[in-house]
Amino acid sequence: MTPVDVQPIAVDPVEMFERVLEHAWQILKEAFDAYGSLPEIQTLFEGTDLTMPKQAAELVLVNMLLEISESISRFSPWYTKPARSFGIISIRDPKSNCIRRSLAPEALQKWSTLINQLAVSIRKNSGLIHAVILVDGLMGGASSEDPCIVAHCGCLPPRTIQIKQSILDQANIICESCLQPFC
Repeated sequence: MTPVDVQPIAVDPVEMFERVLEHAWQILKEAFDAYGSLPEIQTLFEGTDLTMPKQAAELVLVNMLLEISESISRFSPWYTKPARSFGIISIRDPKSNCIRRSLAPEALQKWSTLINQLAVSIRKNSGLIHAVILVDGLMGGASSEDPCIVAHCGCLPPRTIQIKQSILDQANIICESCLQPFC
């Protein structure tokens, strides 16, 4: 009998993290009779502090619930329900005097399993989450309406830089060698 060549199975952290988010999203969709796909990671992690995974998980759940409340069919009984019905409450922050959204006590209890799963995943993948949010932010900031152009200075031969037209219009960028503006 020839031994079967056993290869170790590599676990992709991105895939595992996405599974946890998709699982939470699917459970919430089913609970509230909603539709739609998982929101962008920037939307889900808006306002979170990844150094505190439990609080970040709670805020991710709040952001998911807010998105769920926006994707309910008008024929659903959930369509006319207030945010509290979804387990979301508004709290005024005494330091900044700003209102922030949080989970109601009953929602914390109801979704504790999801919160714990999200917290573990956030703790394990905080670097990955930072990277994805950063890259998505940089890619989202690129606009086709604001093209990059090649600007030249007064040096011989001229130095060139590639820069967005809007930035060149707003600022006078000076060459450090010839002290002439790029145009």
